[in-house]
Amino acid sequence: MVALSTISGANVDYAKAHPDNTGTIAVFAGATGGIGLGTIEALAKILPGATFYVLGRSASKFSPQEARLKTLNPTLKIVFVEAQVGSIQDIDRATKEISEKESKVDLLYMSQGCFPLNKATYTEEGLDTCFTIQYYSRIRIISNLLPLLRRAPAARVLNVLNGGREGDIPVLESDLGLLKPENYKWTAVIAQTTTFTTLALEHLAQDLANKNITFIHAFPGLVRTQIFSRLEAPEGSSFISRVFTTILTRIAYTVQYILGVTIEVCGTRQAWILTDGRFNTGGALRTNEKNEIVTGGAGEKMLERYRASGLTAKVWDFTLGQFEKATSK
Repeated sequence: MVALSTISGANVDYAKAHPDNTGTIAVFAGATGGIGLGTIEALAKILPGATFYVLGRSASKFSPQEARLKTLNPTLKIVFVEAQVGSIQDIDRATKEISEKESKVDLLYMSQGCFPLNKATYTEEGLDTCFTIQYYSRIRIISNLLPLLRRAPAARVLNVLNGGREGDIPVLESDLGLLKPENYKWTAVIAQTTTFTTLALEHLAQDLANKNITFIHAFPGLVRTQIFSRLEAPEGSSFISRVFTTILTRIAYTVQYILGVTIEVCGTRQAWILTDGRFNTGGALRTNEKNEIVTGGAGEKMLERYRASGLTAKVWDFTLGQFEKATSK
C-alpha cells in the first residue's frame, strides 16, 4: 500500500509545483457528499485557480459545501450544474451545458453510488436505478465529454467503483441487464456493473482518438460514507424483507465505520490518483484499495477470458441500447 504520508506529501508538492491552475477544468459527478466530497475538497487545496463543474440535484443544498471549498481555495471557480445523475436525459443536458462553455476538460471524476438490493427498481426512463447510477450514467458522461477530454494535453478520467474486483463474481452473460427477477441479486448487480465498467473503459481506451486520455477504474476500499444508512427495502417488499434490510444495513454501516477510512483520507488518495504523474499513462488502468495499479490476480484472468470471448463488444452494444431506450422516453 502507498502510505498516506507519501500521498499527502506528493499532493503538497504538486500544489507547490503548480501554483496557478487557471484554465484547468475539472468535472465532478457524485461529489456533493461521501467519497466525492472528500475528493473535491482535497483537489481544491492543490488546484488554485482551477474551474470545477459539479453535477448534482440541488445548488442550494450544495451551498454549504461550496462555501467550504471557497474557504479552502478562494481562487477556485465553482459552477454547479443541476442534474439528476440517475437520468440519462438530464446528463445529456448537463454535459451539453458544459460543452457550450468550455473547450476542454482536463479531469473527470465520478463516484455516484447506489447499493442494490435483491429487487430491481426503475427510473422514469425505464432503466434499472443502480445500473444507471453506477454504470450507465458514468459511461454517458464520459462519452458526452470525450470531445472536450480529447482537447486536453493529458486528460484523466477517474471512475471510483470496484476496480480490480472483476474476478470476485462472474458476469451473467446470458442476462446482461439482469432482467429476469431470479437473476437480480445485489451480488449480481455489483458483478455486472464492476466488470462492465472495466470493459467499457478499455473499449474507449482502444480508440486512437482517445490516446491522450487515461481511464482509471478505482476501488477505494471501505470508506465511512452514508450509503448504507440510506438503504430502504423497495416499495411493495414484504415485512420480512423490510426487517432483513434494516438488519443488513445496520450491520454493514457498523462494519463500515469500524474498518473504513474517513472520506477525507479517501479523498486525499483519489486526488493523488488524479494528479500524480505515475497515473498519466494513457489507456485504461485499474487501481485497488492500496492505490496500486492492478496488473494480475483473479480479476485479470477473468477479464482475459471476457476479452477473448468478445464480451467487450457485447457489453458496449448493450450499453448503447440502454442509452437509446432512455432517450426515447
